[in-house]
Amino acid sequence: MRIVLLTLVIFFSQAVPSFAKCTLKDICAMLQKMDHFSILNACPGSAPKLKECKKVSSVAIEKLPAPEFVDNGDETITDTVNKLRWYKKGVDKRFTLKDAYIFAEGESFAGSSEWRLPTLPELQTLLYPERIVNASGKKSWINPVFNHSKAHYYWTTTTCAEVSFIEEIYQGKQQKKTCQKGDAAVWLILFKVGSTLWFLTKEAKHHVWLVQNIQ
Repeated sequence: MRIVLLTLVIFFSQAVPSFAKCTLKDICAMLQKMDHFSILNACPGSAPKLKECKKVSSVAIEKLPAPEFVDNGDETITDTVNKLRWYKKGVDKRFTLKDAYIFAEGESFAGSSEWRLPTLPELQTLLYPERIVNASGKKSWINPVFNHSKAHYYWTTTTCAEVSFIEEIYQGKQQKKTCQKGDAAVWLILFKVGSTLWFLTKEAKHHVWLVQNIQ
């Protein structure tokens, strides 16, 4: 009898897929921090669940209305449509995202201390549909009222959990970019080439372009 029971235990333990203990939730969480090969090593046979994770998040960006910019003459630019005031140029120093938040909170500029990091829809309003000479005297894919010349990536506060894909016209071609990294990654903009991208936030250092709300 004991031999029969032992045989049954061995049979059923082998019959259960090796990735059964790796739930869909577990695997999707791992996908935010690990590459596919590492996940397959940790949870052999989990490829079907990896495919399901890619279907879990499909959140598109909600774009803001087309902006109307006014140069205030104090190194700030006001968007009269979306009620925002921007730095005329980005900050040259690079920050981790955590330090970028701290910098924005402590910044005092143009008579105000209420500056913050922009969301992705907000920062995208600075993009321009063509590469054109801007206030810096150099060409970039940014509204020409702004001062921009360097190939800097600029942080936004929008995570891949909030927006999992974007569709944009990148230098004349329609593109779809997808991010399934959840809160581990955020979207950034590179005005030098007119592109929106996502990056993992851990230890990454990028630039900031500050904004504030106005009445």
